[in-house]
Amino acid sequence: MTLESGGALEAVPEDYEGCDTIIERIVAATILGRAATFDDVGNVAPFAASDQARAITGSTLNIACGTTVDY
Repeated sequence: MTLESGGALEAVPEDYEGCDTIIERIVAATILGRAATFDDVGNVAPFAASDQARAITGSTLNIACGTTVDY
């Protein structure tokens, strides 16, 4: 199973040249108008690793706020 976040803004170093542009592009690519956060990923990851998800195989849990659309 894969977790797909589409890019968490906290992962972009604040002092990185072009940081604002990267963040703007990530957010602009979302359907929800916001990017996934580390908290969002942290809320889904325990489920993915738990017995509750034991029957899920070969799947992606999409927490990308709409940057990737499942078909």
